[in-house]
Amino acid sequence: MPTSARPGSSRPETEDDPRPQLRPAAALVLVLEALMIAAAATASFWLSRTAGESAGLMMALGVFLLVFALGAAVAARSLLQRGRFGLGYGITWQLFQALVGASLLRGALYWQGALALVLAVVAFVLLLQLVRSTPLPEQH
Repeated sequence: MPTSARPGSSRPETEDDPRPQLRPAAALVLVLEALMIAAAATASFWLSRTAGESAGLMMALGVFLLVFALGAAVAARSLLQRGRFGLGYGITWQLFQALVGASLLRGALYWQGALALVLAVVAFVLLLQLVRSTPLPEQH
């Protein structure tokens, strides 16, 4: 089975990426997380209409969540392009998401907390497996 070489490289793409199927899987998990964060932001905006004095706080929370949703989406795109940003942001985000998931569990939001924790663990494991196969900037 022939392998294609990256532009500017004499090495086949799969030579330094022994499990290329992990990259789309990790990107898919990040996209799923981005969609879920965007849904939480939308809920925050929606609830701000009836929040009374807390409306400003709910709007700010929605904007805050949208920034992180955008970051997760950009990280997914970076992963597919073999960029380093997706790994750094993705791994860091999973640590925060695990903390949020644990807080949700403590607040008796069991299925939401479990979902957040499962996604964080799956993404963290996938991203760590990609660290060695992602080129450093001087290797491009």
